[in-house]
Amino acid sequence: MGVPMRQSETATITERLEGPARLVFVFPGQGAQWVGMGRGLMRSSRPFAESLGRCAKAVEAELGWSPVDRLHSDAPLTAVDEIQPTLWAFQVALADTWLDWGVEPDLLLGHSMGEIAAATVSGALGVDDAAAVVCRRGLLLRDLGTTGGMWAVGLGEEAAVEAIGGYSDRVAAGVLNSDSFTVLSGDPEALERVVEPLRERGVFTRRVSVGYASHGPQVEPIRDDLRAALAEIGPGAARLPMHSTVLDRPVDGTELGGGYWMENVRRPVRFGPAVRSILAGGEPALFVEISPHPLLVSAVGDAVKAARAPAGAVASLVRRKPDTETLLAALGSVYMAGRTPDWTRVRAAGLPVPLPAEPWQRRTFWVDPAG
Repeated sequence: MGVPMRQSETATITERLEGPARLVFVFPGQGAQWVGMGRGLMRSSRPFAESLGRCAKAVEAELGWSPVDRLHSDAPLTAVDEIQPTLWAFQVALADTWLDWGVEPDLLLGHSMGEIAAATVSGALGVDDAAAVVCRRGLLLRDLGTTGGMWAVGLGEEAAVEAIGGYSDRVAAGVLNSDSFTVLSGDPEALERVVEPLRERGVFTRRVSVGYASHGPQVEPIRDDLRAALAEIGPGAARLPMHSTVLDRPVDGTELGGGYWMENVRRPVRFGPAVRSILAGGEPALFVEISPHPLLVSAVGDAVKAARAPAGAVASLVRRKPDTETLLAALGSVYMAGRTPDWTRVRAAGLPVPLPAEPWQRRTFWVDPAG
């Protein structure tokens, strides 16, 4: 899950980039969804609409409903087995739009369920296999029920583990977003005992509204069923490089079989450490968030600031802002970072629209009677 940072929502983090920058596509987890997302792109962008249609067909084969219908609906997405397949389809379609424009990333980085989209875009998972992962796992998580809780705390990993102390068998540091932001996952009663002293010390704490507690011990009951459900998943070699936030290292794609997707929901999301690993080489980098609303731009910004790195981050889209204009503004950031898109593809990406009819002039001409 992509847990929003406690800071004010940020769509762009800019630092001075000297020379061409490495381009990193970042795929967040659950939480970026909003009613109305993507409708502008479905109308205006052929590559987005076509890719979304391919993904929607695969989801419909698994679950009997289409993400396209969910995106057109005014009902909010609330259940994990609806949210995650819809977000996966959306993220893949958005990434394919960038690729259609000739903007190819040097690296893909996924956060929690966002790794499924990253694996799809990398080529390691085909659309049908990826749909099987996100749909079948979503059903198992739905049936798991609300057996746990999650709390965001203003601590880094080491301090969070220290705060957990003797409750480590019931609480885990589940999401490591930055040196000052961690999400704890586990038993609700034990979480309260861990969080209360932090609250008394003035440490930032906030309950995360979730239907299940991922990245902790509460998801262990689905392990055997998930491995069985994904036994036939056949990953291949990735065409685009991917850095795993489960393992905090590059993966070649062949490791992303059924077992990996259990670890993806059970083990900590090592997003902050992964960003630091990417920045460690000192090369300029631009992180582009592939989502309907930014969840991780601020987390990247924290890592950039801590590392004093020549890097920045930008959101592809922002809630309730026009899709096309926002995406083109992000394209401007990519261009300024040294990447030149295929401008003919950018101009040709739109869907045909009917021309307006000739307007009536509404002038009166009187005919003189014949003499």
